Amino acid sequence: MMGLQVDMQSLIGRFMVWAKTFRGSITLLSLFGLLLVPVTGNVYLSTIIVTAMIYSIFAASWDFLAGFAGQVSFGHAAFFGISAYFTAAFVEFVGVHWIVALFIGGGYAIIFSLLIGIPCLRLKGPYLALGTLAFSLIIWNLFLTGTWLGGTEGISGLPRLGNIFVVFYIVASFMVASLIIMRAIVDSRLGTILKAIRDDETCADASGINTTTYKLIAFMISGFFAGIAGGLFALHLTAVNPAVYQTLYSFYAIIMAAIGGMVTIYGSVIGAFLFTVLSELLRPLAAASLLIFATILILIIRFAEEGVMNPVLERLQDVWDLIRRR
Repeated sequence: MMGLQVDMQSLIGRFMVWAKTFRGSITLLSLFGLLLVPVTGNVYLSTIIVTAMIYSIFAASWDFLAGFAGQVSFGHAAFFGISAYFTAAFVEFVGVHWIVALFIGGGYAIIFSLLIGIPCLRLKGPYLALGTLAFSLIIWNLFLTGTWLGGTEGISGLPRLGNIFVVFYIVASFMVASLIIMRAIVDSRLGTILKAIRDDETCADASGINTTTYKLIAFMISGFFAGIAGGLFALHLTAVNPAVYQTLYSFYAIIMAAIGGMVTIYGSVIGAFLFTVLSELLRPLAAASLLIFATILILIIRFAEEGVMNPVLERLQDVWDLIRRR
């Protein structure tokens, strides 16, 4: 009991130190501003931000696997879709509470991450990425051509979690918790081992680290959080269909992580918000929107190789330091 109290005091102390830093202050201020959005009563804006927050979890889960464990996946939509389907199925057909169904969906995403990870981890580099892509396409075609779980129509008519403002705070809670947990794992001993495998797998293996086991653990953690995002996605839309398995969703995660900044976890939030807002702003332009959107993404990636989060924060900190000196 005493040890737990000491650990809690240590965590609170570390949080207070972090909160007083520039990045900590900006993060808390941004979170506070985000939580005020429903107060405006703007349903349209709240709906867009809910989607962005779901994508944030999805992109961060990919960044965890590729950025920190060095396992690039092109089939992340498989975990997203599996959880979306099973979450919807348990709510619609079994009648369990949505929270229980969400974690059941996440559990199935873990199982499928093992089914995909065990054979794919024998591959390396681009072959690993292509292997995960192949599994994702197989699952997509199975659900697209099969008659189970609604066939091509999927599952619809799920009960709403509440009005959009209730959904907003539910999704925000899951986003914050997911990001904190993933960041804590990255900063733990497990995270150090994963980064060692990423930097030099041969050396890590020679040091006595069971690299296969740890890479599977990374797949499971990443799959679980991608599954949480998928489950929230289905609950938010109150429906799910085979489109969630499309390769496009896998590349959404990659693009968002790259825009915000890989190997950061939190950069995925910036990437997801920019991606979602840009997509919405360009929607009225119809066919031209795809070309404009692609051009903007290319420019961002070309001139911000490390993503936009770190450079922007560095510039803001320079301005803040200049103001303080005056």
